[in-house]
Formats: sequence, C-alpha cells, structure tokens
Amino acid sequence: MFVWPVMPIHMVLLPDRRVLAYGTDTAGRQGAGFHYTVWDPKLGGGPEAFLTLPNVTGTDIFCSAQSLLPDGRVVLMGGDENPGTPEDFGNADVNVFNPRTNVLSKAGVMAYQRWYPSLVVMPNGEQVVMGGRINIVRDGPIVYERNVASTPEVYTPGIGWRSLTGATTDAAYGSTAESFFYPRAWLAPAGDIFILGHDGLMFRLDPTAQGTLTPLAAIAPAASERYPGVMFAPGKIISMRKLRQAVVVDINGSEPVVQSIASAALDRQWGNATVLADGQVWLNGGSTTANVLNDAHYVSELWNPTSGLWTPTARATQARLYHSASILLPDASVLTGGGGAYGPVSQLNGEVWFPPYLFRRDGSGRFAPRPGIATAPTKALVGGELTLTLPSGVQARRLTLVRTGSVTHSFNHDQRFMELPFTQTGVQLRATLPANVNALPPGHYMVFIFNGNGVPSKARMLRITAPPPS
Repeated sequence: MFVWPVMPIHMVLLPDRRVLAYGTDTAGRQGAGFHYTVWDPKLGGGPEAFLTLPNVTGTDIFCSAQSLLPDGRVVLMGGDENPGTPEDFGNADVNVFNPRTNVLSKAGVMAYQRWYPSLVVMPNGEQVVMGGRINIVRDGPIVYERNVASTPEVYTPGIGWRSLTGATTDAAYGSTAESFFYPRAWLAPAGDIFILGHDGLMFRLDPTAQGTLTPLAAIAPAASERYPGVMFAPGKIISMRKLRQAVVVDINGSEPVVQSIASAALDRQWGNATVLADGQVWLNGGSTTANVLNDAHYVSELWNPTSGLWTPTARATQARLYHSASILLPDASVLTGGGGAYGPVSQLNGEVWFPPYLFRRDGSGRFAPRPGIATAPTKALVGGELTLTLPSGVQARRLTLVRTGSVTHSFNHDQRFMELPFTQTGVQLRATLPANVNALPPGHYMVFIFNGNGVPSKARMLRITAPPPS
C-alpha cells in the first residue's frame, strides 16, 4: 500500500503511462475543485512519484465523466456544485486536461448540468454525454426533489454542441431506476451506442441529427448503479447483477443476446471489474451491503472467459468500497485505490495487484521472466498492419490489444480487449488490425505479447487512428 495525495475516485491511464486521478481535496474530503494529481508508476509509490496541482478552473470535477480522447487529451464533463445549502447541483462545465503540459483548463459548457454522467467518444471524434443529475433537494437522508438530465448531448469538434431532443427518455438515462447515475453505455460494433440499464432494460442510441433511441426486447437480471460491467471482447460485455449473478451480453448482432454465466463468489456492490492483458476479468472490492465496512470483501476473483469459471485471487490490505477504482497498467499489473467521501473509511491510498500470469508456475511465488518487445510503432491505422520486432530467441504465442482505461464509480467504459492473429518470421511479428472503426475505435491501446508460459511483456503504447476519408 502507498499513500495518495488525493482520493483517486477517478482514474485515467494516459498515453505516457502515467495515471491522472482526482476526486477529493488533500484531506480526502469531497472537493475536486481544489486539486488533481498525476502518478508516474516508474517513480514508485513515494511522494516524488506524484505531481499534485491546483485546479484553477473553478469547476468541482467530483463525480464527473471523463475519457481519453484520440489526440491524447482527457475531456471531463460535468461534476458537482455544492452551494452549502440543502440543495446540491450538478454543473454544466467542460474541462480538458493536457498531459503534455499537465494543465487542466475550461473548454465550454453543456446545455444541462450533469452530476454522475457517462461519456462515449465516437470514432469520428464526437463526444456523446448522457445522464447525470441536475440537482437534488434534501434534508439529511430525506430527498424532496430530484431533477435529472434525460436528454443526451453531442459535441462535434470544430462545430459545437447539439442536444439529442429526439432521444429524450427517463428509462435509459433519466430518473427511472437511477438510470441517470453513470449509464452503462458502450460504442457498439454497428456504430451506435448500446445502453444496459441498471434495471436490466436495454437500448440503442443513434446520436446522428437529433438522435433516436430504440428500446430492445432483451432483458438482463436486475442490478443497480452499484455493480460493475466491462467490455471484455469485441462486442461482448460482462455485467454483474444483484445476488452474485453475472451475465455476458453479446451486442454484435441486431439484437443483444444475454447469457447467464457462473455466479461470482461474492456480491460486490461498488466493486470494480478490470480486463487484464490476457482478456480475463478481475473483480475486486465492494461489499455485500453497499458501502458498509463490516461487509467489505478483501479477497478478489478472476473470471476466465474461456472456461466461464471464477477463481479466488489475492487478498487486499484495504477495503475498496464506494468511490474506489481499479485500472490496468502498462506493466500488466492493476492499480486499485480510493474509497470514501462518503464512506466508513477515507482511503487516501493505493495498492498494486500482480495477476497470476506474472509469476512462475512452480508455486515459488517468484516473478517469471518476461518476454520483451524490441521495437514497435507508436501509431497505426485502423485496418492497417502492425509490425513488431522481438528480441532474438523470443517466440510469441499471443498478441493482444487493450484500450487504455478510464474508470469511476465501478464503471470502466473505455476499456476493451481483442486478440489478434499474427505471423512471426524470425524476430519480426506481423498482424493486421481490424478494419471496422467501431470494433477498433481510434484511440490509445496497450500492445502485449505472451510467451509460451502465458507471461506477458510490458506493453508498448499505440495510438490508432482512422484512415482519411476516401
């Protein structure tokens, strides 16, 4: 475990391998209008590894939406605005973090205030934001009034904002079943947006023109905003539901196909699901009763998509409850941290989990020798060729791409995984990237190779861009 200068409620893996994190002030109190931090893993876990800067935008980015754009900047939409009265507001601000300068700056406003929204970046660069709370009036635990943003918006670079008035709804991202709370939404292989409701209802959102929302016939078991889900393969999502249930939702066809899979060992409200370098899914943290320390789960679980089975893995040293987050790092380990504000424990700290694929298979507990990548491109085109040079004597058995993650509130909407067929001749490895920009959306990916023992290399960072219009 190592100390963090702020609570990492929000985490984004940057193209330069650092992690942008924010969520609280330096005392762990709600107040991301004051600070944000950038952690450099290669510098370790001491104070020298963190660059903590004042947030001078005037926006409290606590509980905002965030995503890494294809150009390497991070866009942040919405957040909190607490006037110190019984009424809490969202805000309509848009901010951008530039990792080249480490500067967070104001970049406009939306039509609606959004607190807890979700964000999907389309292959053409458009940014679709949906859900979020406008305001809430309460007296302690008693809520008197709640207003939510039930109309999505789209930002088109170089043009500006438009509201999707043709897709206004309470069911998909409004007041029904807390659907405004970080709607579970992904870019689908067909090029539209797939939405999996907390209550199990499903929708497709076409963000063109004024927008069209199509309800779907398929239904998943009920869940809530407290359960994680992640895209673990092209067009396939694993979603945790209530009572330890888990489903795989295949959105590659015109209608989703829902398949129940083996139940997880524990009911993890406010846990996190992370796709690993080999395509397995790690489930950690959470509690049986939401945000209660006595119910906290320290033992994590690993899901194998091939066998469909769950395996218990390492035990954490700290409880990871509401406002915790986990994210895959380029060395194929997982950073997990945060929890609190509010919560039974204020976790201004992080831990790193080392998956089983990093260890020798002899039970010694020692790290395994890792294969390397001698040279790799930093850019590639959708549908283009990927060529790697390996060190002499290294024979690759697998080649995988994992999109860099962006996680908050038990939802990593940016992560996606694919395995690529390849040929290796001597030290040169060649693969062809998928030509569908919806299956391989432009952005930043980690490239891993695996040796015959199933041990991954450290990742090379690759920016994938769309080919120019013909």
